[in-house]
Amino acid sequence: MPYDNISALLRDSFTTEAGWEMIAMGVGVGAIFAAVVLCLSVVSFPMLVDRRVGIPLALTTSLAVVRRNPGTIALWGLIVAVLLALGSIPLFVGLIFVLPVLGHATWHLYRAAVTWP
Repeated sequence: MPYDNISALLRDSFTTEAGWEMIAMGVGVGAIFAAVVLCLSVVSFPMLVDRRVGIPLALTTSLAVVRRNPGTIALWGLIVAVLLALGSIPLFVGLIFVLPVLGHATWHLYRAAVTWP
């Protein structure tokens, strides 16, 4: 049934077992999607900017980097998530500072992880 107001939705979401199940499923599915996107894009976007390569090569390189360094990439994903969350707290103004830092760090991660002959 549809909710008439936001307070009823919030009450049912946080005070019922079904609400907590919905939250847990949403967080779980979101985490899976985030992990897939991280694995596919961790070095593919910087590679596409840096070199004249195709998308398939960039994606397979990104997956190879993840396969060789799963712990490092998982830590990087956690760092990105935490910094984006912190940058979003002050009405998204913090992203003005966080996004350039993450972009610069991503470039250095790409340069360290991918070597060219």
